[in-house]
Amino acid sequence: MTGTGPASHPGLEQQALAGLMGDLLNLSNVRTLEDMLSKLLGGVTRTFQAEAGSILLQTQTQALKLVRSGVFRPQALKRIEYWEEVIGHRLEKQSWRINDSENLPVSVSRLSEPDLILINVPLVSKTQMVIGSLSLVFPTNYHLTTSHQEMLKSVSVGVGHVADLFAELKTAQQRLRQMELFYQVGQALMTTLDLNTLLAETMRLATEVIDAGAASLMLIDRNNEELVFEVSLGSRGHVLRQQRIPLDEGIAGWVARHGEPSISNNARTDPRFSHRVDVRTGFLTQSIAAVPLKTKGCIIGVLEVLNKYSESGFEEEDLRIMSVIAAQAAIAIENARLYQEVRQERDNILKAQEDVRHELNRKLHDGPVQLLSAISLSVDHLERLNNVKPDVRAGAIQALRNLINQTIREARSILFELRPVILETQGVVSALRQYIDRLQDNNDLDGLTLHFDTVEQVTLDKNVAGIIFSIVQEAINNVKRHAHAKNMWLTLENRNDYLIVTVKDDGRGFEMLNHDEIVNDGRFGLLNMSERAALIEADLQINTNPIPPNQGTTIQLILPLASDSGAAGG
Repeated sequence: MTGTGPASHPGLEQQALAGLMGDLLNLSNVRTLEDMLSKLLGGVTRTFQAEAGSILLQTQTQALKLVRSGVFRPQALKRIEYWEEVIGHRLEKQSWRINDSENLPVSVSRLSEPDLILINVPLVSKTQMVIGSLSLVFPTNYHLTTSHQEMLKSVSVGVGHVADLFAELKTAQQRLRQMELFYQVGQALMTTLDLNTLLAETMRLATEVIDAGAASLMLIDRNNEELVFEVSLGSRGHVLRQQRIPLDEGIAGWVARHGEPSISNNARTDPRFSHRVDVRTGFLTQSIAAVPLKTKGCIIGVLEVLNKYSESGFEEEDLRIMSVIAAQAAIAIENARLYQEVRQERDNILKAQEDVRHELNRKLHDGPVQLLSAISLSVDHLERLNNVKPDVRAGAIQALRNLINQTIREARSILFELRPVILETQGVVSALRQYIDRLQDNNDLDGLTLHFDTVEQVTLDKNVAGIIFSIVQEAINNVKRHAHAKNMWLTLENRNDYLIVTVKDDGRGFEMLNHDEIVNDGRFGLLNMSERAALIEADLQINTNPIPPNQGTTIQLILPLASDSGAAGG
């Protein structure tokens, strides 16, 4: 064998190849694909004593990469660039398989000016897919033997396999990082039930995982058909807080309506894109990836990330990651909402209990306590009369007896209102009739005329009957305290398997408020009635008009008389 080459003896050739393959496999300190290709190319050019070399590579997980080593003469560089352009176009357009990796095609070209030999060999993956090419430049006196070509083929296969391994390693590292971040998401979502903290942590992790410039989490306001920006991260995130957009607007609105994820890497040309938020905030949206937040089959919001730092833009893998985060976040949001509802319910119960205690305290103070004080004074007075005017004792004793009887009636009325025994023994109709009789006997209606019309009887579960009694009692108390009415009508009727209980007055009425306004305004009586009605799966309807001559309020409780409500018609 004459001329230059990696070796002139077969044993030395094998030794050189083994040394090169060892270099290829010893890449543990390499961090990027470009570094790996540079080291591979350096080892190949040294082993084959080439003037220069070039590697073109494209894998399923990496964009087209080009790495060169050595000094290229212009003519050689022009020829190699042409080869790589042809190969690059073919790799981008279609899959390219080599059926026999041991018989790779080796392209050899000779240049006369200057005297050079150019060699090009495909790079082949483990699945025998062509993923690039290796090009080398030799001086003209290089003696290319069949053995050298076989070595180049082996090197090509080895480089391809190492590239595969590197891509798999990077994918595994990326998956591991994603799993770590998913674990962080899960931990963050499980360690707090504060909705604002939970949403902010979700946004932070989403931007970190996806490597995006900004992120927003929007929840759907069904009453107004709008998306509400609950949390936003990014340079203008603070401006977006509680901003609203119509549910039929923008890419996020499209995702919310269709329940499908979406990518738009050129958002400003997307017909679904809305410029309104950018105009408000001064933020420049370039790319968007958005996924729906779903819980129990219902869409509750949208998670979106904006402006990915990578030039390749958002990918399907990003949507997969976001969908995992969104699924966890949706569950956590639902749990946080339920927790807040439970806390609100607890607070309402505590408030109701406090109101009951205050009302009981007022009634005891204004009724039995005052009467007991009067009795005490009467006893003292009677004692003095007994010593001074024994002849008037009979009248004083009768007055004292009247006070005692009135005290007993007051105490019984209070006990009756708390939980009448007749409610459990004779039912809600008899309990209401007796309650009204007591109000009238005790002159507790303050000039209000109460009209009572009812069915003969209705059989209800005792708990259902107790709640109905409490709702009627609350409604009557509200009329007495606030309505300034002259007449009030209480009716019970059995219509089409429904028990309909109506409390109506001709008082001054009031402005209807929503739930939050009722709480803020301190109208817990209305709230308590609604919540009690929900407990027995009844519908509570309130109609009121503060404007004469049709002013007044009607409260109607509609209870289905079915087995699942614990009631039966009678």
